Amino acid sequence: MTGMWFLLALIALAGACALLYFDRSRRDQTGRVRQIWAKAQGYTYDNVEERLPAQFHRAALAKQEYLSAIDVVKGERRGESFILFDLEETATIVAVRRRVGSDVDIDLRLKSTPPPKDSDLDLLGAIGPRVVFATDLEIARRVCDQRMVAFTESVPPHVNMLWSEGEWTLGSLPIGSSGREWDSAIEAVARLSGILHVLPPVTEPSGLDRGHHDPSRPRLRDGAPVEARPAPEKRPAPQGRPAQQGRPAQQGRPASQERPASQERPASQERPASQERPASQGRPTPEARPATPPRPAPPPGAPRS
Repeated sequence: MTGMWFLLALIALAGACALLYFDRSRRDQTGRVRQIWAKAQGYTYDNVEERLPAQFHRAALAKQEYLSAIDVVKGERRGESFILFDLEETATIVAVRRRVGSDVDIDLRLKSTPPPKDSDLDLLGAIGPRVVFATDLEIARRVCDQRMVAFTESVPPHVNMLWSEGEWTLGSLPIGSSGREWDSAIEAVARLSGILHVLPPVTEPSGLDRGHHDPSRPRLRDGAPVEARPAPEKRPAPQGRPAQQGRPAQQGRPASQERPASQERPASQERPASQERPASQGRPTPEARPATPPRPAPPPGAPRS
């Protein structure tokens, strides 16, 4: 009897090992397929990111922060970055990041899917084949217009849930989906992200103390002022050159060595008169011509010559 139980235990152990082997081989094959797909699309691929699921806490990612994200693909679609990853044997998640986040979260899921367990999500109603939940019903009603109706009718059925968290728009699909289903899921989540751009942006906390804030400094989304850049270190002022020591005063020469007073030069002796140069003889003055005597006046009535 004991041998039979021992044999059954061996059979069960062998079956468990076989299942683990097949599961491991299937996971490796899925990882290789996703890596090839990401490389063909120009995306980046990572094997594991342990902290990625902890960034989200709604819908398929509620209370799943203890799990790791595997086969992670990152890229860009419709001008917005996205992340595609598998939550260990649970679901495949697509997350698209919006440029501006919002405090209003919206959840769209198929009617056959159980409702969310989040206490802050209220039921808005059905739109096409999906049911809408939101944290602010008034804003959600304005968002759910004709574009949202057309969108819900065009979402592929393998995308089970669609929801938003802050600046992220997410969707989930079954594990083991194909490359075409990944493409269609990314496109659907990116379209929803574009529709949710009309949501009001994140508001600053009401308890923020504005009294000590410099209005010339910008603020972050959480209301905290941007830290100022550290002031550049001041270079020490160049030390002045040491004052040149004055040269010692020249010692006066002894009186014996002083030059005697310069003797006055004798006044230039005047030249004797005999040696004086004669005045320069100019040119001879031309002799004056004698004046011409005036002619006698002619007698009256005489003819003029």
